[in-house]
Amino acid sequence: MAVRDGSLAQRLRQVRRAQRAHSESTAGTARELVIVAFAVPLATLLLLAVIVAVTLLASGGGFGTFGTALGSAWLSVHQVPLSIGGVSIGALPLLPTIALVVAVFVYTGPSARLRVTPADLAALVGAAIGGPLLVTALALALVLDGSSVLPVNPPNALVAFGTTALIYGGGTLAGIARRDWRDWCAAIGLDGDRLDDVLAGVRTGWIAVLMLVGAGAVAVCALLVVRWPAVSSVVAGGNRLDGYLGLVLVSVLYLPNVFVDAAAALLGAPVQMGGALVDVFNPRPGTVPGLPVLAIAPGAPPIRFLWALVLAVPLVVAIWAGLRMRHVDPLRNLRRVAISAATAAAVLALAAFFAGGAVGELGRAGADAPLVALFAFGWLAVVGAIVALLHAASDETKAQRRAAAAEQVPVVPDDDAPVVDSLDTEAPDASDPVDGGPPATRGNPAVGSAPPPPTPVFFRPDDDAPVVVDLEDLMYVEDVGPD
Repeated sequence: MAVRDGSLAQRLRQVRRAQRAHSESTAGTARELVIVAFAVPLATLLLLAVIVAVTLLASGGGFGTFGTALGSAWLSVHQVPLSIGGVSIGALPLLPTIALVVAVFVYTGPSARLRVTPADLAALVGAAIGGPLLVTALALALVLDGSSVLPVNPPNALVAFGTTALIYGGGTLAGIARRDWRDWCAAIGLDGDRLDDVLAGVRTGWIAVLMLVGAGAVAVCALLVVRWPAVSSVVAGGNRLDGYLGLVLVSVLYLPNVFVDAAAALLGAPVQMGGALVDVFNPRPGTVPGLPVLAIAPGAPPIRFLWALVLAVPLVVAIWAGLRMRHVDPLRNLRRVAISAATAAAVLALAAFFAGGAVGELGRAGADAPLVALFAFGWLAVVGAIVALLHAASDETKAQRRAAAAEQVPVVPDDDAPVVDSLDTEAPDASDPVDGGPPATRGNPAVGSAPPPPTPVFFRPDDDAPVVVDLEDLMYVEDVGPD
């Protein structure tokens, strides 16, 4: 009875320990989800509050518009178009948004490593989106409540929630995909050569985008040096130190937008800058928004079609991408080229969509996203296909294909060849008409004979058993006399 009571008490203790461990893990999971939901949004909101407070103090205004200005700053960071005093501003700076996406990616990545089930990952993504959506709703309420103090019209709530979910959801999924992308590919049946082609194409497309944007950044820096008098005149319009700093700071925030637009111009797509048009074939001067970084917009060239020389940049990038996608199999080569072109087109279209927008009475700033995608895909796909065809027609590639085809030819066994048993280590008997007979009868099916008797198998005797040396030992009996 005591043994049974002890066993029952031990089981009860184990149950209580399991319940305590489950409750602790559940509490830890809930705490972690709360941190994921509000850590990055609250840090962003605190930083924006400091910037808004410093701006209001520098401008000499009171804090009566602090809430409305804070809500507007939160919405602008999340790429929500605003209307201030009847002037629509849709081209918002990309630098804060990029920093926010990177912060979400870095912060949610370690949290995803401890979660393996789809339910846990869905809870993580939901928490990462739910917290920012709550802050966005609060920002919309602040803007709506303070519209009588600060002339900011409430934006479209659906757009505000959609962009917020896209930024945080995209950053979170990217953090999870950094660990689980191979499992996702295996789940949809993407493996082997197809997976290698997809990886090569996506990687090359991303690098091509970075090269184009980097070339655009180099062009912007060169134009800043060349057109420095026009840039400095716009900075001088700030009148005071805080005005100068404000113009320079806003220009820095808009630098990613200008880099993307410069990359679109290098591809050959027309870029609208208010009243001015940046086009390598037909540029048109005009009035641009009052930012120093936009004063670099070039006018008409001294020689017609001179700006068309910049098309050498996407040509070089496309040739590099085509050379990187080379493969012995022409179909795989073309598939890689198509994937890289589609990747670059999608990324540049998304970047151009967020980099551009309305700029009030001046119209629009930025490039047309579908047109940028078409130009990017055309450059990489056409040039890559030409490089693939030239590579497939080369003698070296043909030799490699022939060698690969020869290696894949299966070896057909000869039915007339004798089958040699690798386990048989005995030499063939010379009297055997099949294996050891004369050459005239060896292996000849017409001259048949009975199969040889099976080879006897001898087993090793036990250590205690007597070893038989001769059969006469079994017939000899030793007489043993009495002691």
